[in-house]
Amino acid sequence: MPNILRAVKGGYNKKDVLTKIDAYMSLLLSVQSGMPQENALAELERIKQMPLTVEKEGFFAKTGFSQEDTDAYLAEMEDKITSAFEAE
Repeated sequence: MPNILRAVKGGYNKKDVLTKIDAYMSLLLSVQSGMPQENALAELERIKQMPLTVEKEGFFAKTGFSQEDTDAYLAEMEDKITSAFEAE
């Protein structure tokens, strides 16, 4: 897990974020291993639709991952995946 995702009160649910990052990493490895682009694009769209729950804020809020950091990291992952298509 990279250190670029700060933990903050509120923020995205950690389990949801890690599940989504796992899905992106698996897809990236599949694309690099020769997954057909059509299948990969369908999987990418499915992953994009995975929900990221926001933790409730307030005094007793749970700690989650920073929304700003997470959104930037996930966009970076999407770029890596689309770049992997061009490398084929």
